[in-house]
Amino acid sequence: MAGTRIGIVGLGQRGLQHLRTLWSIDGAEIVALCDPFAGNLEETKIRSFVADDFSLDGVDTFARFSELMESPRMDALYFCIPPSRHDGEIVEAARAGLNIFAEKPVSLFQDEALAMDAAIREAGVIATVGFQQRHDLRNIAVEEFLRDKHLVMATWVGNGTLESHSVKHTHTEVLGGPSSRVWAANFAWSGSTVVESGIHSLDLVRFWAGDVAWTRADYIPRQADDVEDGGDNPDGYSVTFGMESGMIFNLLLTRLRKTFYGDGYQDIAWNRGHLKFETEGPVAYYYDGPYPPESSPSADSLRHPLPLPEGEDAMTAISRAFVRAVAEEDDSHLLNTFSSSMNSLAAVLAANASDQLGGEKVVLDDFLKSERYARFRSKGEAATAPN
Repeated sequence: MAGTRIGIVGLGQRGLQHLRTLWSIDGAEIVALCDPFAGNLEETKIRSFVADDFSLDGVDTFARFSELMESPRMDALYFCIPPSRHDGEIVEAARAGLNIFAEKPVSLFQDEALAMDAAIREAGVIATVGFQQRHDLRNIAVEEFLRDKHLVMATWVGNGTLESHSVKHTHTEVLGGPSSRVWAANFAWSGSTVVESGIHSLDLVRFWAGDVAWTRADYIPRQADDVEDGGDNPDGYSVTFGMESGMIFNLLLTRLRKTFYGDGYQDIAWNRGHLKFETEGPVAYYYDGPYPPESSPSADSLRHPLPLPEGEDAMTAISRAFVRAVAEEDDSHLLNTFSSSMNSLAAVLAANASDQLGGEKVVLDDFLKSERYARFRSKGEAATAPN
């Protein structure tokens, strides 16, 4: 039986990671690679990132997406391009009947993302977004444990550095972006750290707790004299997401320059205990004895490490699920579809709107429909960092 024939658009850091994973998955056949920069398509370079046995034999390479779309050999496309660089490619691929794996965020503009989603729905193709943390065994264990709990609050702290992303492969220096190519530090290219990175944390909380209903945000802008080579994303972010269930999720992020140290803290509470991520994995703290207890419970008796299911790494698991979904024409193998991921994107883009409106509470239904927020959804104006 022939494998799922896959093309990859964008051979930068993320595209190479997916190529390395797909190269090892039975049933996945790499047939096409597309990147506008010739150096990114060189076999020697790709082999150094992918595998010693990687070869371009039988793999077509293209510098232009339009040329790639003339190839009749593909069943599915992976889109691994900066979120600010989308220009109708996903819509075109869907209309051509190609199944789609899109890296997050799929756009910096909700209207553009909704147009992609509409084309995918109309074409009836399999489509997902690369939220691989849903496939992490620790996070699956948490989802299973919390499934019957009344969730109250989650807190996620991520202290990071502005330079935390490795140098990218997209030649942003010739595209009006940073000469360092670290586009994740630039607001116009990344849409803010909340959109580019925080969306992973938010989507994971959605995996555990359901959809977001509203958001409220305050960003701490970077001082003008601390902007170097386009690195103008804010120093810090404080975002509150109100879930449809009534749970509150607090996301606190920093992106500091010249710090070179990061750490974090994750905690999720239900009405009878809380769970946090420790070195060994997720640990739940709760009392499960007679109530009221005759004496104060010991700390050890309250500590319950969660058993982890068996499985593989998240990167492999999400691609294996996608390849299987395409082969069987059944998206039930996916932990998220393109359409179901729209709530994650809307929530983080609404956070940007909230900050720029002075910390206003933004209800997502209004964000998607109201003229008041049209300028935050539209691709008509270039994004600029808060000041």
